[in-house]
Amino acid sequence: MRRSRGVAVAAVVAGAALVGMIVIVVTQVRGGESNASLSFTSTTRAAPPFDALEEARVAVGDRCLRVLVAATEQLRERGLRDVRSLAPYDGMLFVFPNSSDAHFTMANTPLPLDITWFAPDGKPVDHTRMSPCPEGTDATCPQYASKTRYRYALEQPAGAAGGASGSIGPCAA
Repeated sequence: MRRSRGVAVAAVVAGAALVGMIVIVVTQVRGGESNASLSFTSTTRAAPPFDALEEARVAVGDRCLRVLVAATEQLRERGLRDVRSLAPYDGMLFVFPNSSDAHFTMANTPLPLDITWFAPDGKPVDHTRMSPCPEGTDATCPQYASKTRYRYALEQPAGAAGGASGSIGPCAA
């Protein structure tokens, strides 16, 4: 009985998290930043083996991408560690609640990735290629940081971003 109650509580918590992520609407906080806001299309459960995540479609320039969404601290910390193939996805979008200067590492990440950082209004602010560090830790692998504070970061397989990307936003209907 106690175990089934724990499962029920876990299901309610998971359901609440899912409802919270159904629509990613990011509103801008005050404090030196513009009041711009950027909203993305609704999210759905990602396909296996990523079914613990949500997916969304986002436009980068004139391309509509299918991406995994890391909108919580836990998901942002996990990122693409131990992922050997992103298929069928084009990348992972890291959504921060406020502008950030958080650094990224490739600890336990075997794939070379490009990362593009975006301002709250969706304009790209920086871009770099990150080298795999499959046997390393956050402390031993290189850190990658944007030169400018950012609100979103998009990791894609190396070469997929094509250098500096266009602005990020919802895909056209």
